[in-house]
Amino acid sequence: MLDQPETFPSPEQTSLEGKTYDLVVIGAGIAGLSALNSASQYLPKGAHALLLDQKAAPGGMWTVAYDYVRLHQPHPMFTVGDMKWDWTKPRHYLATRDEVQSHLEKCLLQIGANLLLTQHFGHTVSSCTEVMTSKGPQARVTFHPNDNPDQKMTVTADQVIEAEGLNYRQPIPLALSSRSVFSVAPDALRVTLSQNPSAPIFVVGGGKTGMDTITEVLNRDPGRQITLLAGKGTDFLNRTDYLPVGIKRWISGRPLSRIFHEQATLFNGDNEAEVLAHFRTKYATQRGSRNQQLFYGLLSEDELGRIEAEVTDCRYDYLEDVVDTAEGPMMTFRGGEAAKVPEGSIVVNCTGNIFRSDDLAPARPCVSTHGTILSINVRDSIHFLSSVSGFFLPHLHYRGLLEDQGFYTIDLEALFRKDRTAWIAATATQAYLTQALTVKTLPLMLLDRCGLDLDRWYPFPRRMAALVQMKTGTARDVAHCQKVLGRVAERFGVSCGPLRGQDRSG
Repeated sequence: MLDQPETFPSPEQTSLEGKTYDLVVIGAGIAGLSALNSASQYLPKGAHALLLDQKAAPGGMWTVAYDYVRLHQPHPMFTVGDMKWDWTKPRHYLATRDEVQSHLEKCLLQIGANLLLTQHFGHTVSSCTEVMTSKGPQARVTFHPNDNPDQKMTVTADQVIEAEGLNYRQPIPLALSSRSVFSVAPDALRVTLSQNPSAPIFVVGGGKTGMDTITEVLNRDPGRQITLLAGKGTDFLNRTDYLPVGIKRWISGRPLSRIFHEQATLFNGDNEAEVLAHFRTKYATQRGSRNQQLFYGLLSEDELGRIEAEVTDCRYDYLEDVVDTAEGPMMTFRGGEAAKVPEGSIVVNCTGNIFRSDDLAPARPCVSTHGTILSINVRDSIHFLSSVSGFFLPHLHYRGLLEDQGFYTIDLEALFRKDRTAWIAATATQAYLTQALTVKTLPLMLLDRCGLDLDRWYPFPRRMAALVQMKTGTARDVAHCQKVLGRVAERFGVSCGPLRGQDRSG
């Protein structure tokens, strides 16, 4: 049965070589746990399942993220299935890193109630292939302890779900030439602040990590000088308006599905700049700004107001380096300008944590030829949120509703690297297409068990109204979204088309 959180199996435990499982799930973050939970509902009680993860415990990115990170959305909208958080905090509360990680551990305990679940943390998967056996098509997984590549084990499974998700990577300190400033990543911020109580702060990056970092500095030491180096600038969805609290949930705001619908139907495959401008004008927290990017973050009006009031300076340019000169440290920018930096300043790299490697991640299909491997990855994705993919992919697959239903996948990483604005417009279009098709194909009772659905923030009558609107326009909207995504594939030369099984025979 399932081990307790404090006794997660270690790499030294008994070898699993040659064993066969009903299900193997690779990855124990929100995507993997969602997939394990969804798939478990189609397995008999007492089915044998194996959960593998490189990290030491369940939680995915939440086991390694910087210590002051919080959820974007209210905590009930971040869970596995429809599992409740076991506390009485207000619904709008934004859970911290450690609280999220603890909740995911508890979700794993609940999932294991009807499974014979073996967990191997601290392990790396070296191969996952589809093979023909005497039982027909199956999947073969080879893995080893992180610190011992020679200690390989190979198992066979009727079903494997790879749940790498977005492959979150911790930001690392910027490699700056100057020896007169401190260059740190967010995970070292608190220690560096305490050791340098009056040092000015330079936050590099205007996304959620940057906003989290500014807020953390203000909470710990509101008197510090803070400069934001915002790059092109980033827009956020206005949490105050579109996740309202109290009685406003009944009378104001708009369900997120309708916002995605509006963005998707506005996009024609060529006008991504217009789509982003429309979002900025109508839905962004900082409306009418000069921001040029959007990554689906949420920010309240109070959070933005405090940041704008307290930040000393904001530069819309990209930091190239900090160099020591005869006049002291000097920042240089991509646009050609330079600016002095006080000695002892702290430069915090908040420039992002996905798609940061020099090379593309290995390409893998969302589903293998015979369906024995499902893969939640950045190169062939059914939804930009891996958590949503983790919930829906197994349900669709086990019900035989995944292929030939109209779903489209996107090479998220390749498109992101080619054009970030097109990425936003295309992923909004795909997200609405996926939602419209799941509403069309899956039972309403099952859809209501997806706690990740931000529409659930609104009272039931408002959610049902949004659902009726979606259903009445399904045929028209699906055709539009598919046509638009085809145009994206044509323009950018990236994989973006109907979901199909592909070879994983190795």
